[in-house]
Amino acid sequence: MTISGSSRATQDAAIQQSLRRFWGLTFFSLGILWGFGGLVYIPVAVLTSLRGGSIAEVVLIVSGGVLIFPASIWALYQRRAASLLLLTGGIILLAMASALPWMPFAQTFGAANRILTLSSGVVATALGLFGVVTEALRWPRLH
Repeated sequence: MTISGSSRATQDAAIQQSLRRFWGLTFFSLGILWGFGGLVYIPVAVLTSLRGGSIAEVVLIVSGGVLIFPASIWALYQRRAASLLLLTGGIILLAMASALPWMPFAQTFGAANRILTLSSGVVATALGLFGVVTEALRWPRLH
């Protein structure tokens, strides 16, 4: 009975590791998709929206894409370093996006554009926090 009990525990541990690896790959894959969107689609959407967008908005969104896209790929191989980069960069992007309405040269046009500028920092920070926490909990490597 103890042999089957330890076998069951080993099997459960293997399933837990597989699930953790799955969720890690899922979150960072979504980061790759979001980062790609920040590089390609979202800036075009901001510039061509009904009220248009400012160059500062586009720069923030593209900066988020430039940060999130490669860092999410890097996290698949070196989660700790990439997560710290995402966390630091996300906080900087959030600070810049929060200050955007008070900058004289960078007005935001509409709630949708405002949400998009803030979301770059939010997504980067969330991915960074996820990576830091999963690294601290010693989740399995993703590659």
